[in-house]
Amino acid sequence: MPEITVNINDQNYAIVCDPGEENHLKQLSSKIDTKVRELTGRFGKIGETRLMVMAALLIADEVQDLNSNLEKGIQKIEELETLLKSKDQELVNNETANKDFVNESNSKLNDLLTKLSSIN
Repeated sequence: MPEITVNINDQNYAIVCDPGEENHLKQLSSKIDTKVRELTGRFGKIGETRLMVMAALLIADEVQDLNSNLEKGIQKIEELETLLKSKDQELVNNETANKDFVNESNSKLNDLLTKLSSIN
């Protein structure tokens, strides 16, 4: 397994990862570094462990918000799919009713034409 070194808040950490995951892990560590540096800017040097815990909590909060938004989006999609199925069925029903109306109208017209023909 490859080992990479990531730098978070000017501290190097050796991390083992699956082959091919190196760049992804570096991108994630960069996001954590950004979050830790934001916290350092707001609160100053408050200890590495505390910074990491605060960063983890902020990131977990962001993930929770994203998951909540995702669930709401999925629910909306499911509602729209249900509405679409209902409208599709409505169209099928209307098409059937229209065909029946046209057939009935044609039948009545044919009957009238037959009666008119017999009058002449």
